[in-house]
Amino acid sequence: MAYDDPDYSIRRESAHITTAGATTEGAKFRLFQAARLKKVHAAVITAGTATTHGYDVYHGTTSIGTIALSTSAAGVTASSALLDRAIGSMTQMSVKSLADATGVAHIIYEYEITPDAVQS
Repeated sequence: MAYDDPDYSIRRESAHITTAGATTEGAKFRLFQAARLKKVHAAVITAGTATTHGYDVYHGTTSIGTIALSTSAAGVTASSALLDRAIGSMTQMSVKSLADATGVAHIIYEYEITPDAVQS
């Protein structure tokens, strides 16, 4: 995709729901083309019962960020810091819950397709 393409600067998103459980990996996400992960957002569905409710953001097996939710009520949102992380084609992105076993969240990956991404 060229820099002058109208879709070049459009942010895209992919949303997934986690499951309850301490240190549980979920909300797995892959793209068939190269992209840049900008941020990961979370909206509480079920409040955590411990201050350790939150998620580590993973690029493959590497932790690249954290989203802290604590005991926030349903509907409360939080985001990772700016990640601005290049992700290759078919590379897995996921989150892993922290120590709280009760909380559930809606995870939204915010990304943009990179100019050198293969088009189908």
